[in-house]
Order: sequence, then C-alpha cells, then structure tokens
Amino acid sequence: MTRSTNKYVSVNKEHGSLKYREIANIMSADGDKMNHATVRNIILRGFTKIVKGVSKDYGSVIKDEEAFEIAKSPEFQQTIINIIKRNDAHNRNKL
Repeated sequence: MTRSTNKYVSVNKEHGSLKYREIANIMSADGDKMNHATVRNIILRGFTKIVKGVSKDYGSVIKDEEAFEIAKSPEFQQTIINIIKRNDAHNRNKL
C-alpha cells in the first residue's frame, strides 16, 4: 500500500480528540504498555466490527478485508464520530 492510499483520521484539538501516540502515552503511564501502532490497530478493529455489524443488519455480508478497508476510511470514521457525539449531546439534554 502506498503512502497516498494509507489514510488515518486526524481530528483537530478543537474536537477534543487525541492522536494515537497521545493515547499510547496515557495508556503506558497508567501501566498498560502500549505503542501508537497497537492503539491504531485496536481502534481499526473496533471500526471494522461496526462495518461488519451494519452490513449484516442490512443483509449484506462483506469480507473481512473489505470491511477493514471501509473502516480505514477517514470519511467513515468521521461519520461514526459525529453520530456518537450527536447521540451523547442528545442524551445529555434529556437529563
């Protein structure tokens, strides 16, 4: 895979996000030895599970490799992040 096709989401600080390396440093400081590649892999596995679950819900079973490619998409990741943030805001307003 070339550098130009290898994209990762990078949300700026105004959204309150952390980069993979920052997450790894926090995890390591808390006693869980972690590096940025491991953090990235864990997050991508989570996004892949979301892709697989949504595709199954809509009756379209896709291969693991295809699900992983979708999960790596910055647009997909940002959409999921936006949905979660919107849901969190909605739940806070209900309290």
